[in-house]
Amino acid sequence: MFLNLKSQLVFNTSRLLIFLVAIVGIIGIVYSWPIFLGVVILGLSAIGAWIFLPQILIVLPALLPFMPALNPSADIDLAAGRLVIAFLAVIGSLYIIYKRRAWFSLSTPTIFIMFFLVWSLFSGLAADDLGRFIRKYLVFLTIFPIYFLVLAFLKKFKDWQKLFKYWSWSAFIISIIGLGQFLFQFVGGQQAFFKFWGNFVAPILYGTNAGEAVASNPSWFVNISGITVLRAIGTFPDPHMLAFFLGMSIPLQVAYSLDHFSLSSLPRVKARGKLQQGSRISTAKHLDSRLRGNDNKSVIIKAIWILPILSFLVLLLTFSRGSYVAVAGVLVWLTVYFWRRHPEKKQRLVIGFLSIIILSSLLPPVRDRFFSILDVYEGSNKGRLEIWDEALGITMQNPVFGVGLGNYANTVRPEAKYREPIYAHNTYLDLSSEIGLPGVIAWMLIIIWGIWPLFCVETHCNASLQGCKYNLATSLGILWFSLHAFFETPIYSPQILPLILVLIAFRAYCCSSSNKSFQISSSIR
Repeated sequence: MFLNLKSQLVFNTSRLLIFLVAIVGIIGIVYSWPIFLGVVILGLSAIGAWIFLPQILIVLPALLPFMPALNPSADIDLAAGRLVIAFLAVIGSLYIIYKRRAWFSLSTPTIFIMFFLVWSLFSGLAADDLGRFIRKYLVFLTIFPIYFLVLAFLKKFKDWQKLFKYWSWSAFIISIIGLGQFLFQFVGGQQAFFKFWGNFVAPILYGTNAGEAVASNPSWFVNISGITVLRAIGTFPDPHMLAFFLGMSIPLQVAYSLDHFSLSSLPRVKARGKLQQGSRISTAKHLDSRLRGNDNKSVIIKAIWILPILSFLVLLLTFSRGSYVAVAGVLVWLTVYFWRRHPEKKQRLVIGFLSIIILSSLLPPVRDRFFSILDVYEGSNKGRLEIWDEALGITMQNPVFGVGLGNYANTVRPEAKYREPIYAHNTYLDLSSEIGLPGVIAWMLIIIWGIWPLFCVETHCNASLQGCKYNLATSLGILWFSLHAFFETPIYSPQILPLILVLIAFRAYCCSSSNKSFQISSSIR
């Protein structure tokens, strides 16, 4: 009886929805064809999202760097990725209400994220320019839901594995674009690239206003030892955001490559085991042919290592000194980690570490750019230190709520326009000056929580080997982000912020007590 009532309720609800769509469609046909087409497209999109929401979430991080920006009005640029996340959040909420499922559990990162969002909202009480505050807070409201979405709908490790697979290949495509941009300056010239990308590509990817702002204040070029060099930017508005993206992607690409390398060796071990057991001649010939096939396949699989290698090369070609610091920090951590965990491989570790340093130093622009970090009298470094001091002063004057989310620029320069690139060049100082010390502490706790397993990931992980690899990789991506964030502010980026939230969500997934494959095992301790 209950099933009949439920089926009848679903049937009546469907008829009501069809009736409402028909009414809106008739109104659209009578008054405006665009309204009718818009209703049809929105309806079909809602149905597709309702049915394929997990599959959409799996490919969404890989698509974010390629999504265009829309211009609903003359002075507003709206990243399509934000609209997609907001739309999926609405559909996901309705689905969860209908299915009477739980959104998420109140885990440690979830509590920190919720506190961060609430405190950012309270900072509006101190905002002089309420319009700037609303626009920035809408950025958060249309991006942070991705954290809750992936936690609620990606319940299997295979789903996360696919997500990281698509993300890894997306980073590879972006790296090819970035390498092509860098090499183009030697063929077509820097100005030709600047005119083409600034006039035709930037308005599509970043929006009309943002594209004009980027073109008028370009960070696409850098002067190294008196030579102007075009930097790799990929599909991002500046090389620093590309460096953030690649920095978070490279550990995932390494884990993805290790997955394939491990899988390619498994058939060989099984086959040899069968041969040693004295199987028949025909079986031996069959297995021998399989071994030869596996050898050919292993060559192809080993070629997948080109993904992290190319991404690392293009990362160097961004000439982002903040990313170089992050590289150094991650390499130091990896050296200490493997030195302690695998003392028998110290010689290989030292050789690998020195090889990376030597290969990087063979590129004079990279070497000069890295060592320029140590020159506090260099123009850019000196200016950044002054900006940091100014942002710290604003924080000390407004320690509780800051000056209001999005109000740093007009506090420093009251006549500044919304699109002017005025910020503290430090995520933590930007947040502390805009939303106060409680807000930035909440954000730092989120990051620290994400990095913490780096020191115990193998000891306390009872997952499969693949799961432990991605657990370590996501933590390294968060570490990379946290180090680079000392020199740039990616937290308002519609491409970077969703990705760091996905990494944090995967860490929360790994630590969820309901996920038995990732529970702590006393037998491993």
